[in-house]
Amino acid sequence: LLYTIKFEFYKPELKMDKTEMKLDTDLSRSQKISTFILINVALFVSYALYTLPVAFLPIYNLNRGINTTTTGLIVACVPLCYIIVCPIAGKLLDKFNTKRMLLLTTGILAVVTYASSALGLIASNILFIALLVLLRLIQGASGGMIDVISFAMTAKIYPNNIALTTSIVETSLNLAVAVTPFLGGILYEAGGFYLSFVVTASAVLLLLIVSTFGISDVDCKRDEAGGNLTEVLKEAMVWFPAWHSAACMILFNFYIPILAPYVESAFNAGPAFAGFALLINTAGICITAPILGHAMDKLNPYLFFASSAFLLPVCYWFLGPAPFLANIISASKLQLVVVLGVIGVLVPLGCYPGLLIMFDVYQVKFHKMPQSVKNYITAIYCASFPLGGCIGSALSGVVTEKNDFSLGTTYVSFAFLAETILVVWWCGAVYRAKQRIIKDQEGCTETTPILFHSMT
Repeated sequence: LLYTIKFEFYKPELKMDKTEMKLDTDLSRSQKISTFILINVALFVSYALYTLPVAFLPIYNLNRGINTTTTGLIVACVPLCYIIVCPIAGKLLDKFNTKRMLLLTTGILAVVTYASSALGLIASNILFIALLVLLRLIQGASGGMIDVISFAMTAKIYPNNIALTTSIVETSLNLAVAVTPFLGGILYEAGGFYLSFVVTASAVLLLLIVSTFGISDVDCKRDEAGGNLTEVLKEAMVWFPAWHSAACMILFNFYIPILAPYVESAFNAGPAFAGFALLINTAGICITAPILGHAMDKLNPYLFFASSAFLLPVCYWFLGPAPFLANIISASKLQLVVVLGVIGVLVPLGCYPGLLIMFDVYQVKFHKMPQSVKNYITAIYCASFPLGGCIGSALSGVVTEKNDFSLGTTYVSFAFLAETILVVWWCGAVYRAKQRIIKDQEGCTETTPILFHSMT
């Protein structure tokens, strides 16, 4: 956040016409910064509540006689709800006040988390599971709303630095994923099931109070330029970057469920080393994301986008390592940690320019950027992350059921190299479209001048 404030979100003024979104000039610099900081905190908290029980819920459920499959379903219902709610949230942004929506969903999160703390008093496992799933679904719906609202507000406040602000927001999410399972374990050991949820619910309540006074309303309602969700969904060229973001998240999540068994069999190492390796993996994202986001805003984000499509699958060859590299590189703890750290650096290359590129492609194709379309694109982009996470985690079990870690990661890498060809073709198609516009329309209006100029 300090890095963001230091650079002052500088960029040339946009050329605009009557069909384009107008900048939010009503907010002062301090209002923008306080709103952006609290948005990041809200996203951190919503993802923290999703990952908090990961450390202790399997143990707690086993002590109650609940099997691991049921526990997995309880955990998975949150990201599934994210996927469903994100497009709905994009539609709601057309009509409702963003600050009120954000405060309402944060309040619901606080109530749901307090209610979860009381579930430990229920003796019946069936009732316990049913209520926990219900509360997790509500939590997922609230988290999905916060996700889309936050990204939409950020894009409206800082339209000239979308890649940078996206990278910082995503860093907040990844920090929550990395840190909160550890905090959840500490709280569970200190006070059991009840304390784990009560402490976090109190933190959410505090955030709600601070946000009431610290967050400013950002107008993301439909403007006179119109636009609809069907129009966006029909244009595969527009939402293709969201698919590539999902593909990057598939590769990011594929090895997570199978890493602990692998390090145990290959290195005789316990869960602590697996957790450390994943921490390095997430740290790679958190450390480099703001720097990469700033570079994407200033340079050509399409180059980052295309390079990730090739580098991520190739990096997977070194995870196992792949059988054809076994004579060159031997599997070791250091090798695994280094490769996971590199993957953590490469994932943002494909994910973080996605929103900026989707805006740019729509502008190139339709020569306008209605606020409602911007909301829908943001919703589709937000849904790509949990979608990739769900597919990646499910795919790992299917692929490695009959293959070891080395073969499984190799097969997945070759499958996604096919996607590399598609990404390169897509970038070429966008480039040709931009060339035609430059040729046919002299001095055409641009949503992102640096993007447009860098392709010429």
